Amino acid sequence: MNFIQVSEVMSRNPIKVKSSLTVEEGAKIMAQKGISSLLVEDQGQIVGIVTERDIVTKIAANGMSSSEKKLSDVMSSPLIHVEGGMPLETAAEMMWKKRIRRLPVMINNEIVGILTENDIVRISPGLIEITRGILDSKNQGIVKGIHGVCDSCNEFSENLIYKAGSYYCERCYSENAQM
Repeated sequence: MNFIQVSEVMSRNPIKVKSSLTVEEGAKIMAQKGISSLLVEDQGQIVGIVTERDIVTKIAANGMSSSEKKLSDVMSSPLIHVEGGMPLETAAEMMWKKRIRRLPVMINNEIVGILTENDIVRISPGLIEITRGILDSKNQGIVKGIHGVCDSCNEFSENLIYKAGSYYCERCYSENAQM
């Protein structure tokens, strides 16, 4: 499966909305468009993602009013994303490791799509087992250039290094390599 790139499978043209919209307005956009997530923009930059699950767990389950909360209050941030050229299997493992079901996809420093579990199932039903953590890690090699939070120091990095089932920033990877 390493020959299939994320960009070949992703859903294209994700919907981007302003962070100042209310959760209610965001939910209406999702319903109208038949989608389950929105990318959140602030001053022209994508700063987070809001999913149906965010709305359910952070607003509805807590008895909050969706008309009083802004998308910026419930979005997941910093945004964890992948490069379009990443192998699909590696992205599926990352989704499992980070416990996320949607990954924004970047090409040339621009978000051009979102990879979802549904996209993965459509191409290769067997890969869903990776996103759910059913299979052991198959990618034991080193993969660089992943964006997200380091498993060691919990800091956000633009260049995580994946090795043996964990994601490390360059500093933590260097420290672990010396041990």
